[in-house]
Amino acid sequence: MITIQALQLPAVLPDAFWHSFLTFVSEERRAQAARFVHQADAYRSVLGEVLTRITLSELTGVPAKELSFSRNAYGKPCLVHNPHVPFNVSHSGDWIALIAGGTAEVGVDVEKIAPIDLQIAERFFSPQENAYLAAMPADQQNHTFYRLWTLKESYIKAIGTGLSLPLDSFAILPKGLGQGPADELCWQCTQTGHAELTGQNQSNSQSVHQAEGRNDRVMQHRFYSQPLDAQHMLAACASDGELPMNPEIVTLDQIYTRFVEGR
Repeated sequence: MITIQALQLPAVLPDAFWHSFLTFVSEERRAQAARFVHQADAYRSVLGEVLTRITLSELTGVPAKELSFSRNAYGKPCLVHNPHVPFNVSHSGDWIALIAGGTAEVGVDVEKIAPIDLQIAERFFSPQENAYLAAMPADQQNHTFYRLWTLKESYIKAIGTGLSLPLDSFAILPKGLGQGPADELCWQCTQTGHAELTGQNQSNSQSVHQAEGRNDRVMQHRFYSQPLDAQHMLAACASDGELPMNPEIVTLDQIYTRFVEGR
């Protein structure tokens, strides 16, 4: 079963929690945390690994501190001894998000929503996405930009190719350009000039599709898109299996309890 967990960062982490968590993460993570100028950046980095280790330990039965990680050629992390257990983590602003479980490729992205020059979309979005964004009312365009951005990031993180797949080479749009509240839309990914990749939150089918004289492989990627709060957008992607209807919001106290029980 695929799960999505979201942890809101505290303004201040209790010293007892912080020192315990620092002994729990990798030496590289501790060194990275020490280099950050802003404490919030250190919190995000360390707590992201803590949440990941605890969750993967619960899924695999391997003690959390004994888990070893590697990366593929494009930088996507995986477990060394349990590479079949998928996971992906993201953090931005006040939130950390983790997707894990099942057997599918998975990706997650969270972004803090801030005013942005929408011309950046012309560099990174497909023509179809730019047209969709431009058609939005002016007061919804910034929010829509972050929804599309997080969906695209969750997809490239799921397939694990990083930016070797240009962001403008595929489009993620509402299926059939359906109408209705954005939180309720079903999102579809089309890879321009290649396979058409479609996703539905609760669909389970895969097929091979013949289009324009090409044998295009169609994978039914599922997408989830919801704001975590007024200032943060969350998106998730899975190549198979059902995504949860909502993320599990976990608290720092819950994480610490799981940490104590699992170490």
